[in-house]
Amino acid sequence: MRADPDFLELEPLDDVEAPTPGVARQTVELLIALCIGVLLFRTFSAEAYVVPTGSMAPTLLGHHVEVTCPNCKFLFDVGVDEEAPPARPVCPNCGRDDLDSAPATLGNGDRVLVQKFLFDFRAPRRWEVAVFHFPGDPSQAYVKRVVGLPGESIQVIGGDVRVDGAVARKDPDDVRAMRILVHDARYAPADSDRYPRWTFRRGDSWSDAPSGWSRTSEGFRREPAGPAAIDADADDWLVYRHWDPGLERYAPIRDYYGYNGGDGRSDNAVRDVALEARVKLDPDVRSLALSLRSGGDRFLVRVPTRAEEPVEVVRDGVARKVFALSNPLALGDPGEVHVIEASVFDARLMVLVDGSPLFEPYDYDDPTDPRWNDESPIALGVRGGALEVPDFRIYRDVYYTGGPGAAYRHPSGVLEPVPLGEGEYFVLGDNSPVSNDSRFWPQGPVVRRELFLGKPFLVHLPGRAVALQVFGRSLYWIPDPRRIRYIH
Repeated sequence: MRADPDFLELEPLDDVEAPTPGVARQTVELLIALCIGVLLFRTFSAEAYVVPTGSMAPTLLGHHVEVTCPNCKFLFDVGVDEEAPPARPVCPNCGRDDLDSAPATLGNGDRVLVQKFLFDFRAPRRWEVAVFHFPGDPSQAYVKRVVGLPGESIQVIGGDVRVDGAVARKDPDDVRAMRILVHDARYAPADSDRYPRWTFRRGDSWSDAPSGWSRTSEGFRREPAGPAAIDADADDWLVYRHWDPGLERYAPIRDYYGYNGGDGRSDNAVRDVALEARVKLDPDVRSLALSLRSGGDRFLVRVPTRAEEPVEVVRDGVARKVFALSNPLALGDPGEVHVIEASVFDARLMVLVDGSPLFEPYDYDDPTDPRWNDESPIALGVRGGALEVPDFRIYRDVYYTGGPGAAYRHPSGVLEPVPLGEGEYFVLGDNSPVSNDSRFWPQGPVVRRELFLGKPFLVHLPGRAVALQVFGRSLYWIPDPRRIRYIH
């Protein structure tokens, strides 16, 4: 019986059998060199651990099953707890919930390589994943995300981390590392005609002008609608409508985790949203428009395709001044494919094209009624010309909760700030509703610097179970190269 479900397991080094007589000398020397190299690597550079639980999902997975949704063909993971009944799978992409007989493959916990001694040379940084000795039992290793640094006062309010009373903001790399997929348009639900996730609209919501958008086998395509002069003066919108997997209806995006199953709690509307889309513009396109709604705030970003025209940022109908950088849409060749990323995380608006920011991040400290949300927080508009959108994904930010799973404890850093002294850190899990982290440790919420073991940087040997009859055994673990990935 484990003392706590969140600890990591040290992965032992596999034994290497001695070569049989007759093997060429070169092979023996190669094996010896390989063993020495692995031992040196593990001793002085990296250590391997197994993640048994999903407290850091979806960044790191514990023991799980991979389910294929029959409605949209989306693959998603559902956690497996050896000491609890299996979670009820519900597709996070389309909301289908009758999936008990859907194709599923058992997968083990992520095996991660941890860069040892890194924190002997530099301090842990905010938003980075770290492995450390659990303060309550130093024989156990935990993996969490660092959110609070020495000398700061940390509190979780409205899903955000606040440092000394101000929202802790993320840069583009942090956004990419922590964003959680809500919907991927490449996986169209079979019932999309009955419950459409995307709608097409020309101009304002009350306009009855025809839209040029349509769905194709390769994504979305927009053709000019009406005379060229009129087409270039009104936005033609591709609008996302969120279908809530738990409520089974259109609703604002909430903190739902497909990994936790359909019976997991998701009580909180999430105002921090993001999009990523690949677009291919015809030469006649005049501009792209991005609409993002965060609580009561609506942001409109217009990106022109002419170098002489400026990027426009409008918040709640009022133009805002931003420090413009570069605009790849105005510099690229016609027909070139561009990647658009836009996010409103932690009261910060960012837009990037092909990895380059259009303007310096726009920060605001006066959100308009953060409790207000709607079912259509994101839209993409175009003026003039044709446009192809083969990929379109919707994301949300991690929403840090008070933790219903540990409600019998007084949560640290939720009702009141936690001051951190010298060498003290505050850590949280990405799968906030089920994570046992600084909020709930009875011995105190801090991790001292000397307890840090290192930084995990690679999921190096993910595996899954397959039914194979080999030497009388019917179940074998085989490597799953699709899951190899860097950890950010």
